[in-house]
Amino acid sequence: MFGLTILDLALILTLLSYLIYGLRNGFLVTLGGIAGFAAGAVAAFVSVPIVSDLVDDPGWRLTAIIATAVLLMMLGHGLGTMIGRRIRSVVKISPLRLADRVVGGGVNLAVSGLVMSMLAFSISALGVPFVSQQLADSKVIGFIDGVTPTPLKTSMAQLRSAVIGDGIPTLFEGVGGRAVPVPDASTDTPPLNKAAASVLKIAGTAYQCGQNQTGTGFVVSPGRVVTNAHVVAGVPEPVVEVPGGGALPGRVVYFDSRHDLAVLAVDGLRAAPLPLGRDLPAGSPAAFAGYPHGGPFQSKPATVRDITTVLVPDIYGNNAAAEDVYRLAGDVQPGNSGGPLLTTGGQVAGVVFAKSTSEPSLGFAITMNDLGPVAAKAPGLGDAVSPGQCIKK
Repeated sequence: MFGLTILDLALILTLLSYLIYGLRNGFLVTLGGIAGFAAGAVAAFVSVPIVSDLVDDPGWRLTAIIATAVLLMMLGHGLGTMIGRRIRSVVKISPLRLADRVVGGGVNLAVSGLVMSMLAFSISALGVPFVSQQLADSKVIGFIDGVTPTPLKTSMAQLRSAVIGDGIPTLFEGVGGRAVPVPDASTDTPPLNKAAASVLKIAGTAYQCGQNQTGTGFVVSPGRVVTNAHVVAGVPEPVVEVPGGGALPGRVVYFDSRHDLAVLAVDGLRAAPLPLGRDLPAGSPAAFAGYPHGGPFQSKPATVRDITTVLVPDIYGNNAAAEDVYRLAGDVQPGNSGGPLLTTGGQVAGVVFAKSTSEPSLGFAITMNDLGPVAAKAPGLGDAVSPGQCIKK
C-alpha cells in the first residue's frame, strides 16, 4: 500500500501513538516527557557504536543495540513525564487547555520523528546489509530525513564521529612550501552536481576489531566502486548507500593496502561511472565530494597546492615508501576518505585519502598515476578477495 514497508507501518503507528499521547497530556507533561525522551535518545544515539564494540558475537550485536536504545529512551521518558506532571500540578492553565493539548501533540510528534531520524542514522552507519537496506527503503525515514535541517544532521554525524573516534589517515607533512588558503568557491555547479549522483556512502562493520567504519566511494565503471582500502579493511560485507535513498550490499574485489585503494562490486547499482581526467597542476581549482563523519553529502572546494613526493606508509602504518601525492588546500574530514578529487568540469583527478597532522586545512589525495590502472581493470574484477585485517581505532 503506497509502497510502504512493514517498518513504515510500524513507524507510522509509533508516531500516531506519540501524537495521541501529546494531545491527551498537554504541553507541560509532554515537554517533560520529551526532555527525558530526548536525553534518553541522545544517550542511545551515542551508545550504539559503544555497544557494537562491546558485543563480540555478531548474532547478538543488533539485539543488544536495540535493547539498550529502547531501555535508555523508556527510562528517560518515564523520568521526564514524572517531572512534567509535578510541574503541571502546580501550574493553572485551565483557560488554555485546548491550546495546551494541541501544542503538546504537535511538539511530541515532531520530537519523536527527530529521534527516529537520529537512531536510523546511527544504526544505518553500522553497515549491516539487511538493516541498512530496510532503513534506506523506508519512506517514513526518508521523509523525516528530508525535512531535518542539514546543519542538524551534520552536527549529529560529528557527535557520533567524536564518540566512536572515526579517523582518517594522517601524514606528518605539510611544513614548507607556499601556504595556500582554503578557497571560498561555490561547488553548486552543473558538472559537480551531476557528479554527486555517482558519489556513494560506504559503511560496514569490521568484526575482528568490533568497530564500525564509514567512508566514501565513487563509480568508475558499471557496478564498480573505488574507495580507500582503509575504509573497508576487515569489512566482509560493506554496504553502499546511493544518493536519494537505497542501500546495496557490496563485495571487495580488489584490495591494495600499499596504495590504499580498493574496488567494490555492487550488483544492481545504476549510478553512472564518473569520467576520469588527468592530474591537475599546482594552483588548479578543484572540489572533493563525500560524506564527512558519515553524515550528509557535501561537496567542498579545494585548491591543488602541488603534487609532491611524500613518505607514505601502508594502511597499517608500516613499510613507508616514497609516493607522489596531491597536497590540497581544503577542509578534509574523516568520512571523506575514498571520495573523488574532482575537476571543475566533474572529472575524477584523484582520490582523497589523508590529512596533515601539522596543517589542519591540508589534505592529501592519490594521483591518477595510481588510480588510473586500478580504474582500468575494475570492469573485469568480479571475484571476492580478502578485505585484509581491520585497523583498530
